Amino acid sequence: MMRIFVTTLLVFSCLVGLSQVAAAASKKCLHIRVIVPYAVGTATDLIVRAYAETINRQQSGPLLKVLNKTQKTVLEKNMKGRPDGCQILAITQSVVSNYLDKKNKTEWSEFTPIAMLSRTPLAVVARGNLKDANLSNIMEVAAQNPNVIKIGETNNPLERMFRMSLEDTSDVTFNVSVFETARQNFLQLLSSSLDLGIISASAAKRRMDLKQLKVLALTDNLENSRLVGVPTLKEQGIDLSFGVDRGILAPANTPPETVEKLMERFRKASEDPDLEGRLGKIYTKAMFLDPDSYTQYFENLTADWSEMIVRAKKRLAQTSG
Repeated sequence: MMRIFVTTLLVFSCLVGLSQVAAAASKKCLHIRVIVPYAVGTATDLIVRAYAETINRQQSGPLLKVLNKTQKTVLEKNMKGRPDGCQILAITQSVVSNYLDKKNKTEWSEFTPIAMLSRTPLAVVARGNLKDANLSNIMEVAAQNPNVIKIGETNNPLERMFRMSLEDTSDVTFNVSVFETARQNFLQLLSSSLDLGIISASAAKRRMDLKQLKVLALTDNLENSRLVGVPTLKEQGIDLSFGVDRGILAPANTPPETVEKLMERFRKASEDPDLEGRLGKIYTKAMFLDPDSYTQYFENLTADWSEMIVRAKKRLAQTSG
């Protein structure tokens, strides 16, 4: 009797799950809510709004409405609803770094990737009074003298991953100072208390013009930017490219046809010349990946960073011993 009850319960649960997916697939949205877990005016907000306005102008389906929600539990609260395509989430690869750092319990694989949208390269800068400030010289010094070159960061897992990526690829170890805020970190760099920093390209351009900082490299190529002539890391022999990558996720079990429709709208927007111009003004480039490629991106990034963390611990033990 118990076996029959359990079997019946399992069948019922499956039927309920299938009916929810079917209902989600058939539901039409009056509009699509795009949850941005960052404040209005931040880079992620500006980029997502540029995409949303481009999509709405193209009139290819329900209008996109951007909602900013900055609570720490935004992933859990806003992405556990029905997989009907009526609510999606804008994210960066911090969804990976925060999970690896155990700051988030939610992993990217608990969602449905829709599309990667953009990359915002960063700038590697040196203090303004550093003599012979070129990246090759600095990395050579760092390789020969572990924990000598000073670099700052906040207690942000994504910032940490970027710095560790530079160390890992170059086989160096920096002397890292951690600050409570980005402003404190930046002021220490301006006061020459730090040797290096990894900052936004826009901030680097302003401080370079004021001769307060020296811009050594961009972390990825950025055409038509106002940092003309600044080489990338790869152009200086460091086999590494990165930036803040932004994309869209939907709730788990979102039907394939819904994913396809959403993806196609973002793909079409990514090819719009006006969008390219808007993104360029904030030192960002369109970098579109479809759902399969975006899933592979997350899988590779998670594996690469996990292995990098292990190597970093070994390198730290060697330099400390």
